[in-house]
Amino acid sequence: MRICALFIFGTLCLSLLASSGVAAEEPDDDRFQPLDVFQLEHASDPRISPDGKRVVYVRNFMDIMKDRRCSNLWIINSDGTEHRPLTSGKHNDSSPRWSPDGKRLLYVSTSGGTLQLYCRWMDTGQTVKLTDVTSAPTGAAWSPAVRTSRLP
Repeated sequence: MRICALFIFGTLCLSLLASSGVAAEEPDDDRFQPLDVFQLEHASDPRISPDGKRVVYVRNFMDIMKDRRCSNLWIINSDGTEHRPLTSGKHNDSSPRWSPDGKRLLYVSTSGGTLQLYCRWMDTGQTVKLTDVTSAPTGAAWSPAVRTSRLP
């Protein structure tokens, strides 16, 4: 009985080895392949404009030539129209923050080589680099809008 069990186990192992060899020779095209990771993209850090009409988000992707992650800023109207990039290139743009009036966007980027803080005017698209620091800026935020009023 023990010899019979060993024979069945051996036959089963051989059949599994034989079937795995066939599967290795015929790749299944609909399965996820290692290089497919470079085709994946995902959205993160969505930020709704103060008026609620637009959303800026970080679009993450992979650079196959440098084998690294990259990200750009994209914008879309809240009704789903006018979906377009705000930044482009194989670097990292992240942490978008609307100004309280919705006229500017603060974000960090490696577009100049190192992680720095930038400001973009939403009406003109003009962008200015705000920092030139050796340590990466983190936790950037706008100060609350200050309303000025005349005292009597």
